[in-house]
Amino acid sequence: MVKRIMDPRIIKTEQQHRDALAEVERLSADDLAIGTPEGDRLELLAKLVEDYEKQRFAFARPDPLSAIRFRMEEQGLRQKDLAPILGGKNRVSEVLSGKRALTLGMVRSLSESLHIPVELLVREPAAQYGSDKSDDDEEAIQMPTLVKSGFFLNEDVSQLTARDVVQRYLKPQRGPLYLKRTITYGATSETDKTNLRLWVGRVRELALASRKQRGSWRDGTLDEDFLAYIARLSWSERGPRLAQEFLAEKGIALVLLPVLPHTKLDGAAMLDSDGAPVVGMTLRQDRIDNFWFTLTHELVHAWKHLSDREWVITDEGIEDGAEDDAKEAEANRIARNAFIPRAAWKRSEAYLKPSVETILALAHKLQIHPAVIAGRLRKERTGYGNFSGLVGQKQVRKHFPEVTWG
Repeated sequence: MVKRIMDPRIIKTEQQHRDALAEVERLSADDLAIGTPEGDRLELLAKLVEDYEKQRFAFARPDPLSAIRFRMEEQGLRQKDLAPILGGKNRVSEVLSGKRALTLGMVRSLSESLHIPVELLVREPAAQYGSDKSDDDEEAIQMPTLVKSGFFLNEDVSQLTARDVVQRYLKPQRGPLYLKRTITYGATSETDKTNLRLWVGRVRELALASRKQRGSWRDGTLDEDFLAYIARLSWSERGPRLAQEFLAEKGIALVLLPVLPHTKLDGAAMLDSDGAPVVGMTLRQDRIDNFWFTLTHELVHAWKHLSDREWVITDEGIEDGAEDDAKEAEANRIARNAFIPRAAWKRSEAYLKPSVETILALAHKLQIHPAVIAGRLRKERTGYGNFSGLVGQKQVRKHFPEVTWG
């Protein structure tokens, strides 16, 4: 029986958090009207849950790979002993080497089989931090591919060599392009780290070049209200371009740069030398729903998870959603709530009875693009085969004709 929380109060423990979540889910299923006692109670509970999650995710936790290895040593286990738990010997090898992130199913299996607390497993491995030094060999630089992909935009590259590219982006020492740590979510053993680093370096370079065209950055600019304003820009037909212009006024660079081969980069967040956020996006998917989610997701990273100007967070396959990672889960949650608050979403007609009509009605009510709602439904409720006509296929790149899209 679900425990009923009669008097909502500040959540301080995991048990209270679980109880509150259960109550939110129960109330959300009842389609409560705003302004009623139960409707107000639902909103208050949702806010208390959100506040607790913010506070909990703000603290670093031990590395999951260290926890797994410790338990293996303690119990005398070998890698082959983890094969039934993680789904095969190859998967065990990839997880322990840091090449594969733990999925939610793996976390559950490890917690149940090895008695490792879930809290120790739901964060990125320490191996994801570090210098990410990869091949700086000139042979790894494919100049024709870079040029064809639009990497250099309108720059004259007739005299540019692979050696120039290495010196410019991969060995900047302590110059304005220097980044000492890269955190990559969604990467696999197939990810070309050289191309990833080249892309990040070019985004940083283009952001630096745009500094004089941007307004002054003020600390504290990014908050929930700022993200909510960004979300409302989606209502406009020129939304993507308006977002870039608005961000520039606030001192934030939004750089559009095509994806490079052997990466699935969707976006990245970093800080420039003045501490102003820089968001890079590839528009790899070229869909309206993907654009708005990726943009707000990266803005959350810049706001919540970057304090060092020599760090960058990159996201590959952002729609796959690494919900078992604390920072990614927080960025996903806040990005979703910027468009549709959690309590309102679960009791909306669009969520309860998905259809073109209910999607358009909710979009009009909230003044956000219907693609955002359709995209969220496809991920959470209906599957990606539905509402393809509403997600804005091939409707983003056209707003940025100055970019050579490969």
